[in-house]
Amino acid sequence: MALVLAASVPAVVPHAEAAIRPGPITALKQQLNGHGGVRYSSVVRTVWGPKKEHVTSRSRAVHKFGGGKVVATDFSLPKASYSGASRSIAFPDRSYSWEQKPLDRLPAGKSWILDTKKNDLYLWCGKIRLSNPTTLRHVLATTAVKRPAGVYDGTRTTLYEGSTTIGQLYKLDPNLWVGMFEKPTGKYASYRKLPVKWRLWLGSDQLVRRCQTRYDEPDPLGQGDDRSLTIDDARFSGWGDAVDIKPPPAEKVATRDELVSDDD
Repeated sequence: MALVLAASVPAVVPHAEAAIRPGPITALKQQLNGHGGVRYSSVVRTVWGPKKEHVTSRSRAVHKFGGGKVVATDFSLPKASYSGASRSIAFPDRSYSWEQKPLDRLPAGKSWILDTKKNDLYLWCGKIRLSNPTTLRHVLATTAVKRPAGVYDGTRTTLYEGSTTIGQLYKLDPNLWVGMFEKPTGKYASYRKLPVKWRLWLGSDQLVRRCQTRYDEPDPLGQGDDRSLTIDDARFSGWGDAVDIKPPPAEKVATRDELVSDDD
């Protein structure tokens, strides 16, 4: 009898492990309800015009989770155009901004500007809000290709690939923009029909390690009805790691009311 039981165990355990492994939506919810966070880096390339002019921007961030959502974000642009590097630390009710080449209007000794307004914090990859379980479920439901892929953040991944539309994503995310500050309504309603092609690399724990999106947007220069192509390649690492995001030192922070006017 003992021999029979010993021989049967190896055949049962792998199936039991597979049965209790969470899916992508459950895995995401567990992270958002935890006390850790995730690190993010992105390369965005925008191409426009007949001459295929383009610009590439890089960014990185740390996000903190709690209560089923993102509760704090520390976001950096290592190199911006005229202002050099920049950084923002955001909470749901306030945010702090810093620029390498600060405004002349900042009071002496101050290097950060405080804005007291509500902020919508989330994980993103192009037009896809990855911290919205409903959006992630919709995106994965449009999968056309699934295959083994490479190793990211120390885990072997599975690549999912498919396509949705601006309109479908807008239904799930009313805060979605096209271009810099427009919604896919009115003049830009036609953008709802445009595809958002996507790729997601999920680790063995079902969490996203890499995401790529391709989509059209209004011309960044606002010239007529021309469109630009945007390609976003985002990577996520350290899911569940302890994250501590604090505001900058109070003595370094100025409110908008404290900014020096041009007449002073």
